[in-house]
Amino acid sequence: MDCRRRSPGPAGTGCVVAPGRGPAGRPLRRGAGMSALLTRPGTRSGPSRSAQQPEPASGGRRGAANVAVGAASALAVLLCSLSVHGVIEGWSWLPRLLFAVLVPLAATAGARRLGLPQPLVPVVGTAVLICTLAWLFAASSSILGFLPGPGTVARAEALLSEAHAVVLTEVTPVQPLPGILFLCCAGIGLVAVLTDTLAATLRMPATAGLGLFAVLMIPAVLKPESLGTGYFLLAAAGYLVLLAVGARREQQGPGARVSGPWLARAAAVCAPSLVLAVLLPSVLPGFTGGAFPEGARFSFLSGGTGLNPVVSLGNDLRQPGSAGRITYATSSTEPVYLRSTTLEDFSGSRWAPDTRADERREGISTMPQDPSASGRGQGTPVVTRISSRTYSSPWLLAPYYPVGVTGADGNWSWDPKTMTVLSNDAGGDVKQDYQVQSVSPQLTPEQLAGLPQAAPNSVDAVFTELPDDLPGNIRDAAAEAVKGVSSPYDKAMAIQSYLRGPAFSYSLEAPVQGGYDGNGMSVLSEFLERKAGYCVHFAAAMAVMAREEGIPSRMALGYAPGQRTGRTTEGTGPNGEPLREYEVDSTDAHAWPELYFEGAGWIRFEPTPSRGSVPEYARQQTAAPAETPIRDDDDPRIPGPPVTAPAVPQEPPLEPETVLEPSDTPETAWLGALLAVLAAAGAVMTPWAMRRRRAVRRRHAAADGRAGPVWDELADLGIDYGYPGRTSDTPRSYAGRLIQEAGLSPGAEEALTRIRNSFEVEAYAGVGSGSGGGGVGGVGPGSGAASSWADLETVQEDLRRGTGLLGRIHARFLPPSLAMRFRHD
Repeated sequence: MDCRRRSPGPAGTGCVVAPGRGPAGRPLRRGAGMSALLTRPGTRSGPSRSAQQPEPASGGRRGAANVAVGAASALAVLLCSLSVHGVIEGWSWLPRLLFAVLVPLAATAGARRLGLPQPLVPVVGTAVLICTLAWLFAASSSILGFLPGPGTVARAEALLSEAHAVVLTEVTPVQPLPGILFLCCAGIGLVAVLTDTLAATLRMPATAGLGLFAVLMIPAVLKPESLGTGYFLLAAAGYLVLLAVGARREQQGPGARVSGPWLARAAAVCAPSLVLAVLLPSVLPGFTGGAFPEGARFSFLSGGTGLNPVVSLGNDLRQPGSAGRITYATSSTEPVYLRSTTLEDFSGSRWAPDTRADERREGISTMPQDPSASGRGQGTPVVTRISSRTYSSPWLLAPYYPVGVTGADGNWSWDPKTMTVLSNDAGGDVKQDYQVQSVSPQLTPEQLAGLPQAAPNSVDAVFTELPDDLPGNIRDAAAEAVKGVSSPYDKAMAIQSYLRGPAFSYSLEAPVQGGYDGNGMSVLSEFLERKAGYCVHFAAAMAVMAREEGIPSRMALGYAPGQRTGRTTEGTGPNGEPLREYEVDSTDAHAWPELYFEGAGWIRFEPTPSRGSVPEYARQQTAAPAETPIRDDDDPRIPGPPVTAPAVPQEPPLEPETVLEPSDTPETAWLGALLAVLAAAGAVMTPWAMRRRRAVRRRHAAADGRAGPVWDELADLGIDYGYPGRTSDTPRSYAGRLIQEAGLSPGAEEALTRIRNSFEVEAYAGVGSGSGGGGVGGVGPGSGAASSWADLETVQEDLRRGTGLLGRIHARFLPPSLAMRFRHD
């Protein structure tokens, strides 16, 4: 080995390369520093890590576009966005979304290529996103068809207003209206720019997963079946590709391709987590499908836990626990239903509340204070005080028929045809304490039985219309139910008895498993075939069957009576009656039909078995002389006066608690606990196993006499025990600092010196101890490997003894060297 180009080093250390020279005497680039010295030759095919760092943009110098990571970011966002299918009906939203994601990310790649300062790159992407949205949704009102102007802003406000109305009034999947598409493209486009900024511009691909998670939360919260395993795996695949491409970019530099081993390693790391995420929901209580628990929804759009029409009522009922406590105190002797809104238009493929803006009147103070205005002059005045700290909805809860509301904060309007009260603000106030004056009907079966068929012009046509393509099995079911009866009341009672009969059963899970959860004529048709569902299905069935038989109808949404709290307020009713207090929550969310009778108005029926309470006028009398009375308060959730058993035999009532929570058998509990323990053990042992595998590979690599693997392991041990290298470190300076900061013993210091000398000879002179070259620094051919690894173990033991218990645990089970080798500027 020619040492004429080398300068003599300190005694006992051989010779070192002169400044500016690299391995085997080759020149070192400026700034290579420790990255070249701490990485053994031949281990990486690309340039050194320091050489990969983008140079600051100055003097017109171009930077790296980082196209591969940008493309991986776009792919990850688009794969996550596929799960929006089912929140928005059909796939017509996807082409526009492709433009909203790909065009801005192409712009950010161009900005990086031009060498713009990092803070300006996301600004460019956002600006291009705005222009893209203007071209997609407001081309006619934009300058040159894509530059925002005053008309563009007005158009955006109109689109957002439309999206707001859909969010508040429709159930999923919502129609792909322009406002919804604009909101979807704008939101996911911003997530794409954020993901690209974190992964490609700031080179933090792991952190970019936060934006992807935000996209996944949209279907996870709103879709009745949650995210679903398929979409979850697609999103995981996108994130995995993003991590792999980002890691390869950091390791190999610009333009490098992601190799199979890198993807395999990333898959090996992520596979256990994916398997657990898919399998755990099947054994843990409350998780009945998908990658998230069905029914355990958080109503982010409403700001609280109120009954929001965007979220299917079935989701509220399927929640593992109750939420959104509401208390009310009423003077009524019968339990009252808290009515939120109504569904009356059954013509579409899906049904949603109609705000009926043209019919509404402003201000709750304008509501009729005279009970006779309700058409229920024979009714009983009722006072109900309602209090909530968590309920949030644009619809105000009130017993039917409300004639006055006092104390409600906000700006409200009301519909004289449906008597629903709607907020004119962005949404109802979460905290409300108000009082409702209403009229309770005093009706008897005999009175209703004598009422004639309603005249065609008694109500608006929307309360009687049915689509022309009404499924035949719905017509057949209505005809079967009313066979042998003729009066409107008898028909209504026959339909109620038919649905409460033994052929039908209450089930929250059957519609989900059968694929007919939700509403619409196709859903209703499937329900009448399967004969299993929950209140939405029963209420819709009675409303549609009643219309088929000529009875105007609608479906109400709100809350069943709930349960007594035991508290009363004396002497505050209309005639000094006490107010009895009840409480309801998300598990009391309910739907029921309201039918119109000439001379009596709209009255409630209860076709859902085991839920709610059947009103006195709708209870079927039996001919048996000795009846067994059934009390509503036999069900602890449904208080009330004695109720006579219906004539039609029914299945035993289902306790709401049994219906609302999936069974938790001992087998599933033990299996869930076992999987949880295995998951925790895997989370703890995986980093340890990966670090150990790396050390074993290096030991095998060092068996042929190479010193580089030994030095690499020493550098990682320094990171694990809290002594990482610095940007300016050379092997000699790092070894000296490690001896001083770690307080190594003389024996460990000598071992570290031998490791350093061996590495310097191999790194700078291109001579390995097993290469046949002369020994340097006491390291000779054939013997250096064994002694060097033994020296490494000596240094490791000294580092372990000098570290506290928590530090040793951290170094063993959460080794920082897995995530970071040495960071360089």
